[in-house]
Amino acid sequence: MPGQLFIGAGAAAKLLPEAQRLGARHVFVLADPGVVRAGLLDPLAASLRDGGLPFTVCEDVVPNPDNVTVDKVVRQCTASSANLIVGLGGGSALDIAKAMRLPLAGGGGVDEYAYRLSDKCRTFPTSVLPLVAIPTTAGTGSEATPWSVITDLKEKYKFGVGGTVAIPEVALVDPQLMLGLPPFLTAATGMDALSHLIEAFVSTNINPLLDPLILRGIELAGAQLLAAVRHGTDLTARAAMAQAALLGGIAISSNWLGACHSLSHQLSSFADVQHGLANAIMLPHQMRYSLPAAFERYAQIGVALGSPAKGTAKKRAEFAVERVAALARDCGLPVRLRDAGVDAALLAPMAHSAFVNDSNYTTNPRPCTEASLAEMYQAAF
Repeated sequence: MPGQLFIGAGAAAKLLPEAQRLGARHVFVLADPGVVRAGLLDPLAASLRDGGLPFTVCEDVVPNPDNVTVDKVVRQCTASSANLIVGLGGGSALDIAKAMRLPLAGGGGVDEYAYRLSDKCRTFPTSVLPLVAIPTTAGTGSEATPWSVITDLKEKYKFGVGGTVAIPEVALVDPQLMLGLPPFLTAATGMDALSHLIEAFVSTNINPLLDPLILRGIELAGAQLLAAVRHGTDLTARAAMAQAALLGGIAISSNWLGACHSLSHQLSSFADVQHGLANAIMLPHQMRYSLPAAFERYAQIGVALGSPAKGTAKKRAEFAVERVAALARDCGLPVRLRDAGVDAALLAPMAHSAFVNDSNYTTNPRPCTEASLAEMYQAAF
């Protein structure tokens, strides 16, 4: 969880007082270029200007953040002499904003802090520049998580980087900033949030105290995602999805994820599929594979998504799978890998990379092998 959390319409107005509280002298604003074009930065910049706080704006944000981009942003932030970072945008902007703080404080490149290096990685700094995270999409919940997911451009895999030191000091979750998000991104990021909630709920690393929060997030996403896609200015739907995404971020910070994310990460690295779309395509297949190991948990998900409470757990669990698949389809998203531009020749190397380079499947409710990961890709193709 971030140190301070403000959620609700108008929460972004807290930027200036929070920046002042954190002792800001110069602010480095990392903003998604689309967010800047949409005018969402303007009132925030005006607030900083009116408060006498100088700032530097950087728009070097790419959809699937990579190590080269992060290292470039680190150099720009160093040159600005900023002592506070603001991340404004979707999960990519927030992931870069969180990840950049490690090499800023500890030196080296961001890839030297990769989880997969374990004892070979650089020593993590004990303190980093403070960060205010302002999400403009309801998807990753990155404002509430301690890590970022970065693509290594040379090695073609995604790695996690972060830890408790990388959790934002402040999160400003303002659904008003999400009203202009296009339907495709609303759908893809919303399915990303739902995948976080579902995978966390059936993980082998379950924290029972989070069960009510996760089920509430699933209920919100199931009830409001389609409304947010079809009626983008519906503030009630946007607020519900913002809450669902935040709850998803909290959930995966404790419970971790599953095979869906091991598979989706390779789709982004190998085929440049947008992360939320990759999860939307793979989630029903991961759920079908995992059902036999977690019928009761999936049954609770089914009830949260609208299944009648009567009947067998197996029926309610199967309802959950079909409801998730139908929701992605109703939102207008491609539901097959081939329809997302994925080449069949990539399936085997992606399955190998998922098994070797991505640990998310290790907390999947049903154990995975490289062969079973490949079968899920084949089923989704």
